[in-house]
Amino acid sequence: MVGLLVLVGTAGAARADIAALFADGHGGIESGGGGDANGTNANQSGSNAGLGYRLGARLLIFEGYYDHTGFGGGAGVTRGIVGFRGGFGTNDVRLVLRAGAGVIDEQGGALSERLAGMPDRRGAVGRVGAALEGRIARLLLVGFGVDAETFELPAMTGSFGSMPSTVGSDIFANLHLLFELGV
Repeated sequence: MVGLLVLVGTAGAARADIAALFADGHGGIESGGGGDANGTNANQSGSNAGLGYRLGARLLIFEGYYDHTGFGGGAGVTRGIVGFRGGFGTNDVRLVLRAGAGVIDEQGGALSERLAGMPDRRGAVGRVGAALEGRIARLLLVGFGVDAETFELPAMTGSFGSMPSTVGSDIFANLHLLFELGV
């Protein structure tokens, strides 16, 4: 009975957009990185603070987005992800779950080793995440999210020396401000 009263007391107008465009700015902490295919030479940089943005579109449960996070000193990570997204809650507060796969681009050794002259590397990525978001204006939400990913970057040789293929995973906890326009 108490549960029913809580449910009735917290029920609000739900909103289910068929399609939406969104943009967010985020700041957070990345933990993890990669090592070579044998599990050695892991990124020893520990946690890294980053600032970035995400631009995307959603149609029903399908979502695609482009995001970039910079970690300073020329190090950054850019992703293009296509996947699934589900939002659960009311018009004012929602839990968002997403899963997808795509392409990841490492700049300046952000996910492996930060070596002088390290060129960009592009590989495959799988990503899952969850966020709790609250509406602060008609088209503006604020949220806290956690994203986890696993990736593989190819081996390469250059002026910096030799870098084996990098296989790794990381977790990115973030605070974000989201602009969303849906129909």
